[in-house]
Amino acid sequence: MQTAWLQRATILCALALSACSGDKSRARESVGAPEGGVAPQAGAPEDAARESAGPTRASPFRVATYNGGLAMGVLKYVDERAEPLIRALAEQPVDLLCVQEFWLEEHWQQLASATSSTLPSTFRLPPGHEDGGCTPQETDPLVACAAKSCAGLTQHALLPCLLQRCAAGLTSLSPGCFNCLSANPRQGPDELARACLRARTNSSAAGARPPARAGGAAAVEAYSGASGTAVLTSAEILERDALVLPSAIDRRAVLYTRLSPPSVGELHVFCTHLTASLEGVPHPRNASWQKDQSAQIDALLDYVDRKTGGRGATLLLGDLNTGPAIAPSISARLPAHYNRLLARGFANPYASQGDAQCTYCFDNPLDGGKGTRGLLIDHVLLRGFEGDAYGAQIMRSSLTIEAGKKKVKSGYSDHYGLLVTLSRRDS
Repeated sequence: MQTAWLQRATILCALALSACSGDKSRARESVGAPEGGVAPQAGAPEDAARESAGPTRASPFRVATYNGGLAMGVLKYVDERAEPLIRALAEQPVDLLCVQEFWLEEHWQQLASATSSTLPSTFRLPPGHEDGGCTPQETDPLVACAAKSCAGLTQHALLPCLLQRCAAGLTSLSPGCFNCLSANPRQGPDELARACLRARTNSSAAGARPPARAGGAAAVEAYSGASGTAVLTSAEILERDALVLPSAIDRRAVLYTRLSPPSVGELHVFCTHLTASLEGVPHPRNASWQKDQSAQIDALLDYVDRKTGGRGATLLLGDLNTGPAIAPSISARLPAHYNRLLARGFANPYASQGDAQCTYCFDNPLDGGKGTRGLLIDHVLLRGFEGDAYGAQIMRSSLTIEAGKKKVKSGYSDHYGLLVTLSRRDS
């Protein structure tokens, strides 16, 4: 019983931390072009992203990755940030966008609508779990405890309170009940309980069974099994595919699209969000978060080679939760994992620039705005691209939002975005 509780508590605690992609703790690279092909960025990052690539480049193709941090129930101010975040993101000068942590269907639909005229081609996996429900024996103790011990708490504070004060109610949750309760974190425990009791009744009436993992074990996955990851582009998607990665808690996937924009030619694009190393959080399978990410990288690289045959211009982008150390202020994150990507032929044009900055920064106001260092874990990696590439950050500014009766300063997300402009050389 103690082991079962540890596993359940670990799952919920890891869920609470999984939106935070890093803890707070170089030679110039070619991208398949002659030496010197990576141009340093000049001027302010967001202004420079809009500038012309210069007379030696053909029409550019602009590729971006952005972790929106819309982890309802985990990160602060999701409702307050969502609308201005989506509006600002839709205004970015982007031809291809890989987003992460758009967990809820409503946020994804809002983004797709806001970018429908500029990025009309999209690809996103549907949620993995549509069914599942709870019994009164599961929900009654949890609702009673939440009303007594966690009343009035905001969404991002509710889960830690339940973990600390309502352990008895959490230990009895079945995977199907957990999946249902975590599907809409905006609702309070009593509302969720009523909805999931109805879901249980409807599923039973329809003869539905809870989803299962390979081997027959039911899957515990947050946000109805959504991966939170999606691709949006102005180019026609010629081929699309996906690989669901091994993961201990929330669903992780690699989205593959094949494009052929006239300005740069055929591109194999892989968009993903790898598991973070959640230091201090016990692993639910008595393994390690680092091993989880290592297994995901193995599967990812095999998938890349299988889809491309080891040929052609290939882009790997997303929140990879691994990255290099760059003096003076960027700390390494699982650098051995990052080096495995480079060893398979990928180059990182932005990390090679003299003005590279952290994308997960400790002074981000959404995380409290303290510290002078950070991590570079959001990447656009290239392999086999014959041309020039340079990077700039996007979505780096802060915003003031109304939270309750107070005005507070926040980041759009706990991450900053990265845009890399690709240009074929004129012959």
